[in-house]
Amino acid sequence: MINKVLNIKFLKIIAAFVLLQSSILAPTAVADFPIVLTDDDGTQHTFKQPVTRIVSLMPHATELLFEVNAEDRIVGAVDYSDYPEAAKAIPRVGGYSALNIEAIIALQPELLIAWPEGNRNRELDRLKALGMKIFVSDPRKFSDIANALVAYGKITGNNQQAEQAQQAFNEKLQFLRSTYSQQSKISVFYQVWNNPLMTQNSNTFISRAIELCGGINIFADLAMTNPQVSIESILIKNPQVIVASGMGESRPEWLDDWRAYDTLQAVQNNHLYHVLPDLLQRPTSRFLQGTQQLCEAIAKAR
Repeated sequence: MINKVLNIKFLKIIAAFVLLQSSILAPTAVADFPIVLTDDDGTQHTFKQPVTRIVSLMPHATELLFEVNAEDRIVGAVDYSDYPEAAKAIPRVGGYSALNIEAIIALQPELLIAWPEGNRNRELDRLKALGMKIFVSDPRKFSDIANALVAYGKITGNNQQAEQAQQAFNEKLQFLRSTYSQQSKISVFYQVWNNPLMTQNSNTFISRAIELCGGINIFADLAMTNPQVSIESILIKNPQVIVASGMGESRPEWLDDWRAYDTLQAVQNNHLYHVLPDLLQRPTSRFLQGTQQLCEAIAKAR
């Protein structure tokens, strides 16, 4: 009899503990809806309840959704949505070259998350005409990445996870800023690609990373976001550091093509650096890892 009473009390304690944990970890209640959010295109969206079926049209949105524990809401994603490992199992709906409109429709998404830099306007217009709700994500600075975490948390009802991710992001960002931003300035050429020879202006998250590291983007003042530049213009500006990411994990061979131009400071002092594209070309929390690698490379030039 005593054992039975003790067992009942023990079960009650366990039940109370489970209830407490579930209340702490529970996503935003439906009662907290509707919510209104403005995307990076300036469009306001009203969400009457948590979104349960999302198609991510760019890898960085896929990664951020995983980070706020909303991976079970992703029913489709584009090629190169490969982080974390579980993202590789998500059904594909095309890539940067083209979207599979029919596959997207078949998944019956409640929301598409799109990237104007990587998705064709014609395809997005067609999806809009079909009644698809499109949330535009176009991060240009560190705060945009942190805000995207919060937005995805709100959309999916995972507020607490998103706020924790945002706090961790901001703490890491503050560490990098306090460590590197006040260092002596170093001129930097960031090479996106070799043929055509492309870089980025100041209105990009990569250029913001260069600035945080105490670097000066030598093409910051150009009008286009991803301008083509000439070898002659780079020789004239004569950067102290050249950084490239390329497309894969290995160092792009064309980065070392600059060794033929021995008048460049970056070549004379062997300051040609490679940072993994997944860490520097995707506006996610891992972008801070790429930023740190960039800062460490620039620091060597000092």
